[in-house]
Amino acid sequence: MARGAGEPSAKRAKVDEEEDPLVRRKEEVVRLLERARAKGKSNARAKKELLTLCAELEAKNEERLSHWRRLPPELWEKILDENDLLALHQNDLLALAMTCRFFRDTTKDLGKKLETSFDPEHLDHLVWLYEMETNLEPSHLLELRKSGKVESHSLDWFRWVCDTFEILPGFPLVDKRNQGAVSEGILVNYAALQSSDEILKWLIEKEGYELNEQTEFWAGMGGSLDVLEYIEFITTNGLNGHDKTKRAYTNTRVRNSATSLIGVYEGEGLQVH
Repeated sequence: MARGAGEPSAKRAKVDEEEDPLVRRKEEVVRLLERARAKGKSNARAKKELLTLCAELEAKNEERLSHWRRLPPELWEKILDENDLLALHQNDLLALAMTCRFFRDTTKDLGKKLETSFDPEHLDHLVWLYEMETNLEPSHLLELRKSGKVESHSLDWFRWVCDTFEILPGFPLVDKRNQGAVSEGILVNYAALQSSDEILKWLIEKEGYELNEQTEFWAGMGGSLDVLEYIEFITTNGLNGHDKTKRAYTNTRVRNSATSLIGVYEGEGLQVH
């Protein structure tokens, strides 16, 4: 019954969209661009108009759906039960908060404190979720690894970080005040520590990040031979863009690292895999 009740609304919405002059014009412009592309030509005016139309449609949709953007306080209270939240790691708390569209919009600039930006209808939970920023400091990650509490973040989590945070090139020391920034190097090293060659490959091959002087150390601490072999492949084939890293890594060094660092790793009582 619920499904049937929703169908007329969905059909009306589809009809309204089809009758929208902005939608019709966008479709016309897309066809113009397709014809130009088929002829091997470019249409700069059509491209510019398409960007404008998309922006206008997005603004129109935002206004149309504005009453759906905010969950009622009672529902947030159910979702953000304090007892459950206390059991979550702070990295997961922020990720949970970012599932709220209003929260994402409000925290586009993660370096600014939220004092008056929140809608009064939103729970105070979101404020302290924000203040417990994701901690990606190397020392913190190493402590997590030694304690056995390291978070096994997925590829989607790394994508979320790359989409949400300001990503600094290389491996600079991030200013403590800039809580919305993380360096490429920390993400690369974290993936190595997590023993995830899939995530490491995505960061390097898809995002264009580079290995750094500390990556092999973190890979050794992670204890994954697959990750160490991937690092060896990248460095010995000249696929890493960082000149200093090229000089620092050699076949012999990586093999020695795999032996010595994993030996230390085993000495700490951690598992090699």
